[in-house]
Amino acid sequence: MARCSICGRPAVYISRASGRAFCEKHFLEYFDRKVRRTIRKYSLFREKEVIVAAVSGGKDSLSLLHYLLRLSRKHPGWRVKALHIDEGIRGYREYTRQRFERFASEWGVEYRVVSFEEEFGYTLDEIVRIGRERGLPYQPCTYCGVFRRYLMNKAAREMGATVVATGHNLDDIVQTFLMNILDGNISAVSKLGPVSGPGEHPKFVRKVKPFYEILERETTLYAVLHGLYTGFEECPYASLGTRWQVRRFINQLEERNPNVKYSLLSSLERLRKILSRSGHAAGEDEEGPYTCAICGEPSAHPICRACQLRLELGILRLSEERLRQLPEAARRMAIEAMNRWSRGR
Repeated sequence: MARCSICGRPAVYISRASGRAFCEKHFLEYFDRKVRRTIRKYSLFREKEVIVAAVSGGKDSLSLLHYLLRLSRKHPGWRVKALHIDEGIRGYREYTRQRFERFASEWGVEYRVVSFEEEFGYTLDEIVRIGRERGLPYQPCTYCGVFRRYLMNKAAREMGATVVATGHNLDDIVQTFLMNILDGNISAVSKLGPVSGPGEHPKFVRKVKPFYEILERETTLYAVLHGLYTGFEECPYASLGTRWQVRRFINQLEERNPNVKYSLLSSLERLRKILSRSGHAAGEDEEGPYTCAICGEPSAHPICRACQLRLELGILRLSEERLRQLPEAARRMAIEAMNRWSRGR
């Protein structure tokens, strides 16, 4: 049995990168130091904040909410709330939502639940079915990602958030980094840092990632040790996306090179600095900031991506009169999106 490198008690965690082992007590101290260092290093929070934690009910987001609630006891200027987005994934989301609501009730957390069905009129399951029937080329993760980000910013702002904290861990970050490289989307790398926004749009809420330098297995163990996570549900759509293969590839690399995830993160940070110095920090495909001519939310283009997708799906329809009222650039985008949907019928 492995023993803690500090006190000699039975170990619950061994760092592959350093070879050091930790008992429960010293693992939690190690975890706390890493998160605090990330918060300080990237100046994630200010003295006074209304922090809205985006919580799915999975291991990472529940760990994040639990950690921020405990840390906020030492920061009287912080107020922590929680936001849950129910996409409507049958056989999956109802269980994580129950777990989230149970935790929020036990801890007395102010929270809000918003759903795709209430906001858009359809669940994700229904949206995926419609997309397939229309012959649209998007994977379920595309719809989910766009609509989740849209609702997260909108609902958090309505909750009075000065900052939104998400549970993205180091594994998530380097997976997205590699996916962008494989897609040739170098400019998107600039968005992968621990802080995004607030940009120049008054409706955009700053987003931060306190677990930016924390491995997935570390957030999982934190959740288990605190009794936060008893289920290991997997999204039924996860295996359909590229991330599933990239995740497995990186984990296989880690078996031979324990430092590979940290190396990828270091490469990401160096590339972000290069892009920033060269003036590509905002991304080559973005013009904004705009206010979406249809819904009024922040956008990189005259019409936001959420409204574009809804037009393509046919779940958002604009009358001829409404189209004529749109600015010229927005009208062109709307007509193109609706025609793309029509061609896919």
